[in-house]
Amino acid sequence: MLDEDNVSPPDRLRLLTLYLLYRDGLLPADLEKLLAHAQLSPQDGGVIRNLELIGARTSRTLKDSRSPPLPLFPKKPPPVMPQEELALSRYEPVLQNMLEAHANNSLDPEVFKYTKPPLDIGNEAAQVSATSLRTAKPTWARTRTVVSTENRQRVIVFMAGGATYSESRVCYDVGKATGREIFLVTSHMLTPSLFIRQVGDLSADKRRLGIPSEQPKPQAPAHMFEPDEQPKPAPQQHRPQQVAPPTQQMGAINLNGRPNGTATASTTASPAQPNSSAKLTKDPEKKKHRFFGRKEKS
Repeated sequence: MLDEDNVSPPDRLRLLTLYLLYRDGLLPADLEKLLAHAQLSPQDGGVIRNLELIGARTSRTLKDSRSPPLPLFPKKPPPVMPQEELALSRYEPVLQNMLEAHANNSLDPEVFKYTKPPLDIGNEAAQVSATSLRTAKPTWARTRTVVSTENRQRVIVFMAGGATYSESRVCYDVGKATGREIFLVTSHMLTPSLFIRQVGDLSADKRRLGIPSEQPKPQAPAHMFEPDEQPKPAPQQHRPQQVAPPTQQMGAINLNGRPNGTATASTTASPAQPNSSAKLTKDPEKKKHRFFGRKEKS
């Protein structure tokens, strides 16, 4: 399959990885030949070698042999019906076996330890609640709608490092078969391309990865800590300076054009002068005003 043109390089890398895991490691020379035959880059070879960091075995010698690790759950027998070809070819994740063993209460307590062990563990008789018939709720009066809507047992499964979509399908199928509500909790969903990229990043420099937990804590911009600008005072209007009225000067003003207490030559002139006396005397007859230019008839 490594020679077929319709197989892309990422798929060739995945096939070589599956073959390596199935053989529990290969000779270093054989691994280099397979990488060259698949026309993979040296970065792809680094991805395969990084499998050692997650517990896989990639290289071994001719005389090096070890027993394969025992599976956590026994293998299921093949289906009886020969037409169920899908059951023979479908890959069953280990999560399916774990959920089925959890439903049957057959999980190994040494592998799957309790965070808080129950008090009645190992005593099957104590697990049955001893309730009185008088206090027990009658079940004969329940309708079908009540039974279908009653609360079911909830199982929360946490997958560290990401979960696959096949594992999410298993949670749905086992929950439907056992009548339980199974919740899958994980940080992110894994795809084949994302898994290969993450395995290749195991040997990369941590500073290049940009891990959020190792990044400096975000800080608020500096302008948010600057004090608010104080409002500028309103410009003061220059009022004209009030000048005190010249009361003293006004009191010294004479309407006749002469200062008070002074005498001119005209006022001290002798009364014998006819011209000056004639100017001072007034005409006894007042001038009569004529309106609209009319003359008064005699």
